[in-house]
Amino acid sequence: MSYGQAAPRKKRPGIWLMLIGGLLAVGFAIFALLASPDSSPGPLWIVVGWGVLVFLYGLYRAVKGPSSLDHRRGGTDANGR
Repeated sequence: MSYGQAAPRKKRPGIWLMLIGGLLAVGFAIFALLASPDSSPGPLWIVVGWGVLVFLYGLYRAVKGPSSLDHRRGGTDANGR
């Protein structure tokens, strides 16, 4: 065992997208329902929709796994290396 090197971690792409998108969608949905039930809080539902889209993209990334375009140092690697 070599000291000074980090242990290899299992990559889970999309977990943070799912977490942030879910919190955003649920939070704004609750706020839209409680803020003014008698009027139309239209712009709040747009944010809920964006949160759902971010959550779904995170779910797709979590199910699909790492892409060949994900480079470990950031950026992309179009050759798939």
